[in-house]
Amino acid sequence: MTPAGDGRSQVVKRIVTASVLALIALVPSGPARADDGPALMPQVAGRDLVSAYQALHYDPSLRLTDGRGAGRHVLWPASWKVCAQSPQAGTPLKDRKVTLVVVKNRESCRT
Repeated sequence: MTPAGDGRSQVVKRIVTASVLALIALVPSGPARADDGPALMPQVAGRDLVSAYQALHYDPSLRLTDGRGAGRHVLWPASWKVCAQSPQAGTPLKDRKVTLVVVKNRESCRT
């Protein structure tokens, strides 16, 4: 016999997997390029997470870190905002990993 929560866990995993696959399907070629130069990191700190995803052209390699340090995972990007970013705005993105520090919309960013 399996615990009651096990079925719910499987449903959540399926929803998350479907959401990630849907986002990947929407991925354009990559971040916007300035004058045919290297792709530059846009300013996304202070934005809601959905607009940050848009500014980064839904890059699937984007890493999110819980700004509260609780290890929470983003399941609904519209409920989160960006507190900090790495690299800084204007940095060339070639071969760089992008990390965004995020918190829920109702929470304040720690400094």
